[in-house]
Amino acid sequence: MTEKIFCYHCRSSHPIAEMTLLEAKGIKRWRCRKSISLSQGSTAQRDAFGKAVSELNEPKCCRRTGRPLPHPVLELFGRAPGNIESPE
Repeated sequence: MTEKIFCYHCRSSHPIAEMTLLEAKGIKRWRCRKSISLSQGSTAQRDAFGKAVSELNEPKCCRRTGRPLPHPVLELFGRAPGNIESPE
């Protein structure tokens, strides 16, 4: 099995051979070479790549935020799922 590393930019795992360790603002992060090369292109190329990555990440975000609160959290705030008031 090929060992993979998580790319913080495109939010997916890649084989080690495709990754580069970068340091920005004192933090070291792994980033795939594809995202690095596309970020060094023209503004139109960067925007197109960014939009494609955002579209891939959108379903993950929606899935995460669509979950109801756990029952212990609801009990902590004294609310049951059926009687949560909407903020006004």
